[in-house]
Amino acid sequence: MNKRLKEILQRKQEIRTALQGDEQIDLKAMEEELRGLDEEQKEIEKRQEIAKGIATGEIEGREIPNPLHDDGEKKPEIRSMKWDAAIETEEYRTAWAKDMIGQSLSDEERETLDRVNDEYRAFTHNTTNTQILIPKTIAAGIWKRAEEQYPLWADVRKLRVTGNLTMIKSDNNSVNAKWYDEPTIVDTDQLGFGQLELTGCELAKAIQVTWKLRKMALPEFEAYITREIGDRMGISLSTAVYVGKGKPGVGDTFKPEPRGIKTVLSAEASTPQIKEYVVADGVKFTDLTGVMAAIHSSYVNGATIYANNATIWNLLANIVDGQGRPMFMADVMAGGVGRIFGRTIKADASIPEGEILVGNVNAGYLANINEDITMYREEHVRERLTDYMGYAIVDGDVVDSKAFVILQAE
Repeated sequence: MNKRLKEILQRKQEIRTALQGDEQIDLKAMEEELRGLDEEQKEIEKRQEIAKGIATGEIEGREIPNPLHDDGEKKPEIRSMKWDAAIETEEYRTAWAKDMIGQSLSDEERETLDRVNDEYRAFTHNTTNTQILIPKTIAAGIWKRAEEQYPLWADVRKLRVTGNLTMIKSDNNSVNAKWYDEPTIVDTDQLGFGQLELTGCELAKAIQVTWKLRKMALPEFEAYITREIGDRMGISLSTAVYVGKGKPGVGDTFKPEPRGIKTVLSAEASTPQIKEYVVADGVKFTDLTGVMAAIHSSYVNGATIYANNATIWNLLANIVDGQGRPMFMADVMAGGVGRIFGRTIKADASIPEGEILVGNVNAGYLANINEDITMYREEHVRERLTDYMGYAIVDGDVVDSKAFVILQAE
């Protein structure tokens, strides 16, 4: 076994032992260390797998060409690439970053940036906008940052279909199959179907940077944009998944946004998927068992518990069973902060304090990213400020309300 891999596995075992022990620990520090160990372990194992494949002949080993005597296939020039391939190149990434922070571009960089974006606007039949396509690596980093900070959005099943998307969903009224003998006529029932229409909602977030701060190096600028836009879009997306209002009707003044889980559950007759607890008593063992019982059996295996940090440590972490034994178990191995009833608990700031969402988000909610992130820039010369606005079109809605239950204070 690789020496470093052995050290990683040994350290992960030490962390597990510490989590299961009674001593005081820095849970956040251990969680960060564990994530780093997981990434390093995956990289080592991937390298070993590739090396093994080459040794067994499953992966073809190729000689690295000598740049001074390269007779192999030449790398295609960015000028010959279509826009969707060009935005993945290092040349476009550098030109984009330099343009965003106001540095002068060479003639070749300016030609690359203009050609790619003109081709993109022609492709989308929109030649009036002045948005600049974000390099794929930067856009992926922004989405990743949003998911890392807001697990409710991270767990949503996402499609990337350009334009409006209409999905068929069952209305749960059909009857299960039955057993019959030969002479008996088989009963039929009318299958009911509903439609899930995701037409797209505009999501935008602007950040303002001073000209002095803008003079940062290109890598620092990319990291800054990824962090700031990712964090701000992440909270908006996660909040929309939970309490988004949906599309405005006649007389409504709010802007279109994805329809949230709580919005759908609150609109149901008698609100069977919303449970309440007495504030003075806190969340009791029986409150939580009642919540678990309300989730449809087909969704239980993938169910997760979501709450903000204060609710997790003030309420969930203090739940005890009938014998006074704590139900909360600290466990960062599954991507959350702990477990109850075998369900992972994840901290998400979009859930209001005192509320707990339990559900199978991946199966019960669907989002569509109609248009990927683009970037706008606006200069304010007198104030010596620059606005950077990230823009995307996203929509989402509940597929089946039976996949969710909300526990809230009376």
